Amino acid sequence: MMRPRVVVEASTFKIDDKLKAERALRNAGHVMLDCPVSGTGSQAKVKDLVIYASGDSKAIRKLRPLFAGFSRAVHDLGVFGNGSRMKYVANLLVTIHNVASAEAMVLGIKSGLDPQMIYDLIRTGAGTSRVFELRGPMMVQDRYDAASMSIKLYHKDIAVIEDHAAKLGVPTPLFSASIPVYSAALSMGYGAQDTASVCGVLQTMAGVKRGKPGKRSKRR
Repeated sequence: MMRPRVVVEASTFKIDDKLKAERALRNAGHVMLDCPVSGTGSQAKVKDLVIYASGDSKAIRKLRPLFAGFSRAVHDLGVFGNGSRMKYVANLLVTIHNVASAEAMVLGIKSGLDPQMIYDLIRTGAGTSRVFELRGPMMVQDRYDAASMSIKLYHKDIAVIEDHAAKLGVPTPLFSASIPVYSAALSMGYGAQDTASVCGVLQTMAGVKRGKPGKRSKRR
């Protein structure tokens, strides 16, 4: 007989799907933890990730040294599924902040301001956000090839959050208003590129042209 195992599920999926997996593993004598990760690929390189852990607290406590190897913080959110619920809240904000960052950048560029100056000044003032600071440099360069989260993959996260909010009957006006921009990015050929490419979508809509063709927004 296989000895009991602890399975750490760190993806962003529907809670119902995770609960089915948790029940199946529990019936087989194992422990499953719901531990979504908050952060980008670039943050992962410098251990700047946050773990939203939920489920068996004893198992979470035992695995803290493992989590510490690639994250800066681990939070025990209690009952299984709360990790995902927290991740949905965080990603809802990420979705909005990313489009807001692109919107601000395009407004500044169309106004005649230098993209680098916009980034440097916004990140030191009240209008900044962690998302702006992380994805702003890509928007400044108008290059989105080094994807830490691709447009195509992020559509899965968006759908999960939409479903969760709809089931709870919670209005999400800003989140909902942001979704068409991500859809436009997919249809415009940015699917494999970073979600910061929503800046490319908005600048196209605004009639902003930067640099020489093929030198910046390389679409796939």
